[in-house]
Amino acid sequence: MGLRRPTSTPALASAGRPGTRQVICLLALGLFAAWPARLASAHHQEDLGSASVAARTDPVVLEALIAALDGELEDEVAAAKLSEGFRAFLSLMEEKDGPGAVGIATAMHRRAGAVWSAFCLEGALRRSAPADPLGSSSLEAYSVADGALTALLRDDSLPAADRLAVVQRRAILAAGFADGPSARASLGRALAAGGIDGAQILGLEGLIEGRPEEAARLFGLLLDRGDPSAECPWALRGHALSSLALLRGRP
Repeated sequence: MGLRRPTSTPALASAGRPGTRQVICLLALGLFAAWPARLASAHHQEDLGSASVAARTDPVVLEALIAALDGELEDEVAAAKLSEGFRAFLSLMEEKDGPGAVGIATAMHRRAGAVWSAFCLEGALRRSAPADPLGSSSLEAYSVADGALTALLRDDSLPAADRLAVVQRRAILAAGFADGPSARASLGRALAAGGIDGAQILGLEGLIEGRPEEAARLFGLLLDRGDPSAECPWALRGHALSSLALLRGRP
């Protein structure tokens, strides 16, 4: 099935180096925790604690939903099933049911082939992989997740903002599986494309590894953009810390 990339989420459609890895994983936890909360909207929140949460994560219900997503569906029905799958995915992630989350995310991405569905699949695989990033199961999960993201980047029609988001997510994915060189390569591409994550993460790495000049330059780039502080929370603090480190290092 070719990639079909709706720009909306399913809910709306129906209407290396230790420093690098530690920094990226720290930010990744915040990014992934905040991301589904923004996308889930009122659907998910109104059902928290209710019987419907248990129902949607029931193995029999999930199996039927995955089968439906893999079948022939009219567009309206497919959108409704994707919305249902997305709600189930969020519930499974909250319950830390890795295999269940990976299963429904895989089915959603086969159906949607979208940025949001690739991010669901990547997040589920990264967060449910074994602790050893070099074990066979982890390497397989990394390969599947990176393959989903890379396939999106091969689509020339992918909007620039989505392309940047995918590149930055590849950096988070690579760091999560201890692939430092790939993480830094994606961060460099993101930085060249004007991405906030590239400057923040590489700036924080510079601070951690004792390169305040590099850190100050990168955080300064973020400050020069004039973006709201909520969009780049490390910019002002990072620039201040790196500037202090520079002053302390002077004779």
